[in-house]
Amino acid sequence: MAISYPIPKWDRPEPTTHELNWAELTELPLNLFDTAEGKAELVKRVKHALEVEDLGFWSVTNTGFSEEEIEQQFAIGQAFYKLPLEERKSNSIDAANGGYLGYRAAYERTINGTDVLDNMELLNIPKYTKDFSETPRHDIIKAHEAEISDFHRRCWYDVARKLFVLFALALELDENYFVDRHDYEKISQDHLRYMMYHPRSVEDDAKCNNLWSWAHTDYGSLTLLFSQTVSGLQVKFSDGTYRDIKPKKGSIVVNVADTLSFMTKGYLRSTVHRVTRPPPDQAHIHRIGVLYGCRPNDDVPVVVAPSPFLQRLGYLTPEDIAAASNEKNAVTAGEYVAARVKAVHASSTYGNAPGTKFKHGNLEVLENFGDVKDGSKTSI
Repeated sequence: MAISYPIPKWDRPEPTTHELNWAELTELPLNLFDTAEGKAELVKRVKHALEVEDLGFWSVTNTGFSEEEIEQQFAIGQAFYKLPLEERKSNSIDAANGGYLGYRAAYERTINGTDVLDNMELLNIPKYTKDFSETPRHDIIKAHEAEISDFHRRCWYDVARKLFVLFALALELDENYFVDRHDYEKISQDHLRYMMYHPRSVEDDAKCNNLWSWAHTDYGSLTLLFSQTVSGLQVKFSDGTYRDIKPKKGSIVVNVADTLSFMTKGYLRSTVHRVTRPPPDQAHIHRIGVLYGCRPNDDVPVVVAPSPFLQRLGYLTPEDIAAASNEKNAVTAGEYVAARVKAVHASSTYGNAPGTKFKHGNLEVLENFGDVKDGSKTSI
């Protein structure tokens, strides 16, 4: 007999009463997308963030998701993390072989240079396509497959796809250039994630510079983070300061990640961000997150896009142009993501020394974005 998994309403925490250094992100209202004038305005806003603010972060609104639909996903995540640990661990990621779909437990690794345990656990749910039809999924996820699969697909079709079109138009490429390289119906490591940060003692957080996730860039193409009310997410601005992301109901904070940055020679900026210990009135809360991570299709070569815009700006070298026309020798997105997962998540410690770089083929990223004082760490 199948087990029933009722989903209680999400206990949305109250916003902090503390005044923080809030970031003002450029807004991309996607209800403008369906007209030529609206699309042109959105492209202008994409470029404004990149060229004026020097950020690959936006606040995306009017996505078509209702607040009730978003809160139901937080509620499912909340219900998942109330399951016994043994049940949560029944479908774990295979990080040793570069696998990142499934569950990763908290408290199993120490933070590099300390005796403090990592306080974040996550569940990455793969795409709902024929290629993943036999992929193991937790019983609670299967019990609510209809609403999870609908939400999963709409994250790509209603949000990520439109952003990929805007990025292509900004770079004067065919509007489907990035869409075709991130096709939802083809194999990729895209996932819907429910994640949880657990509170730590003041003493343990002090050993980790009061950081729950140290300064990092993401290593896919795009991250879609649904707004929730526990503060702590901070974005690094070009002046070196970190500013807090203010909760905004119904919005999605979207940031560029490494593979998309590689494909555009850094014009689409994979921006450094981190998660700090929340303000005192929220530091006791178990912080639930819902996000969607986009990856290029596994077989897509990670080469620089042949953008006339980038060429005019001097981003493209003759070597870039040659590599783009000889894709068979390039590292694929699937190879790169698997190598990053293995390097980061198969370790018994979390983080590494300042200045550490990760290299796979011709692709190289800085894993630690500052010194200990800055609280920098590898990407997640």
